[in-house]
Amino acid sequence: MYFCTDSQLKVQMKVEQLSFFDDLEMTPALQCPLIGRKVVVTGSFDQSRQVLRSTLMRLGASEVRYDKLQRNTHYLLVGETPDQEVINYWRLYVHDGYNICRIDAEDLRRIQNGDYAPYQTAEEITKQLHLTQEHVYWKAPEITTLKNTRAVSPIHLGSDNTLYNKEIFVDISIIDEMPDIAQGLGCLGAYANIEMADDTDYILIPKSIPQTVCKAVEEYYNNSRATIFNTPFIILEDLLEFLNRRLKEFPDEVLGDYVMR
Repeated sequence: MYFCTDSQLKVQMKVEQLSFFDDLEMTPALQCPLIGRKVVVTGSFDQSRQVLRSTLMRLGASEVRYDKLQRNTHYLLVGETPDQEVINYWRLYVHDGYNICRIDAEDLRRIQNGDYAPYQTAEEITKQLHLTQEHVYWKAPEITTLKNTRAVSPIHLGSDNTLYNKEIFVDISIIDEMPDIAQGLGCLGAYANIEMADDTDYILIPKSIPQTVCKAVEEYYNNSRATIFNTPFIILEDLLEFLNRRLKEFPDEVLGDYVMR
């Protein structure tokens, strides 16, 4: 007959206990989302600046500022009559893929009451561009006074050949559908490249934005050293119309064959 010593019995019970908990779905408790995060405040609140700063610091914020927004800001706390320039910078950084969480007084109250889940952000601010129609048809006159410049997009293909000597990213999925598109661009003195690079001048994209093009652009930008996303787009349908107009004004046998195809 075998008898366990007290120490052996404790070890066996501990192993069984760990095995029991391993079989359960354990959800880790969330900590306050402001811990170790940088917060920029704009606008007026019921509390004074000093009281509001103390509240945010007690919740764990590593830094509370009342000046301009930066790319490494985690939260923008917006009150009544905020500084419009701060809001514009927030829109600009979000446009560039930076995940700066915008919250208001009600959100802050929820955080104080322990509602943490909706407001979690990563400690390291990284680019996570999600390409949308807002990027393709970017129109933001309110940001023209900011230091960052934004290219007009999509570009206007008028009477002049603005594509001459330009490098244009054309995703392989577009070339698969239209094998002669590179030749058509070549007739305009442009160069079609199936990969994005630092010297890419324009991005060719259909009006109905394909996911393959979105993924290619997002992956390149998010892994590049670029801090702003300002590469202009060319709409494929606009390019085809431009080629037709160009052919009527300047007859070209090679271009004519391409347009016929």
